[in-house]
Formats: sequence, C-alpha cells, structure tokens
Amino acid sequence: MSFYLIDDLEQGSSEWHAWRKGVIGASDAPKIMGENPWGSRSSLLDEKLGLAREFQGNAKTREGNSLEGDARSSLAKKFKMKLHPTIVQDSKEPFLAASLDAMCSDYENLFEIKAGVKAYEYTQLNKTVPDYYVGQLQHMLMVTELESLTYAVYRPSRPLLTLNIYRDDRYIKRLRKKEKEFMEELEDQGHEFQYQFVGRLVN
Repeated sequence: MSFYLIDDLEQGSSEWHAWRKGVIGASDAPKIMGENPWGSRSSLLDEKLGLAREFQGNAKTREGNSLEGDARSSLAKKFKMKLHPTIVQDSKEPFLAASLDAMCSDYENLFEIKAGVKAYEYTQLNKTVPDYYVGQLQHMLMVTELESLTYAVYRPSRPLLTLNIYRDDRYIKRLRKKEKEFMEELEDQGHEFQYQFVGRLVN
C-alpha cells in the first residue's frame, strides 16, 4: 500500500471536475484499454482536449449515485468498518489518480460500489464482474498498491452482493503502459497534466 491521500477535494465539486481533467482516473481505464462498449479511447481524447462534452450522466447513473450513500452504510455495517469516499494519487506517476467510493479509516480496505439494476442482475447471475469494469478496478489497485478490493453491488431491499477482486500484475503492467501512452499523446496536443504530488503520502 502506497499512495497520496487528497483530503481537501470533494468528489462531485467543480474543483474536483477541474482536477479530473489533469489526471487519468479509474473510470478512464476501460476506455483506454478498449473495454468500454459505450466509450472509446478516441472519444476520451476528445473529452480531455475539450473537443467533446464530458458525459453528464443519465437517469440510471443518477439513480446509482443517489444510492451510493445507502450502499456505503450497508457495507460499513456488514464489514464493521467506518467507510468514507476517498481521493488518491499514484505514488509514482502524479497524473494517475482514483476517486474511490469507500475506503476504511486505516486505508487497507477498499470498496467499489455499483448500484444499478443491470450490474446487480449480472453479478447475481454470473458471480463475477462485467468485463467493462475490469480496467476500472485494476486501476484502483494499481494506484493504491493494494492486493485486493471489494466489489459491492447494492439495490434497495435486496441482499448486498460483494466479491473479492485481486490485483492482476500482468494486466496492471499493460494498463500503466497504455495510460502513459495516452497521457503522452494528449501532451503532444497541448494538454496539461498534473505533475505534482498533492495531499499526504500513505504507506
């Protein structure tokens, strides 16, 4: 475990949205790896360069966001931990970061929350994570240097589903390489990235 913890940035704030333009986050990873059926590497390039509007969400994603607090409370109760949304920065590459749904107070347990009907039904049926979330989860493990995280799927009045997801070092090696190549391509077009470590180092 080793990462920079950013305490003074609130997820969803205008400052957070501005900061995200200068980093590669976990939700960017599936597009860069070609695993997101709803967004491509080229569309992400356009978003970062300001040539295309960033995805603003829809009814399903807004519902999922509205349920995140309840899901975090359910996880805290199940695992008997205090959980908080947390923003972290890679300890080696300052332009790699992640906005985490829930992390415990000792920073050793990480949770990614999904609260949509489709995610719930897929996980309940297949007992695994959809392919289009793999890059996102491995990016989180890359940035935090943790060995595993808990993937949690929540729906009101239904059992909370959780899966242990372990780091895949071969995948992470490819992911880091592709994300650095993506960053360099953007820089060649004048995009400015975060090149300072901020917050405090946790290890």
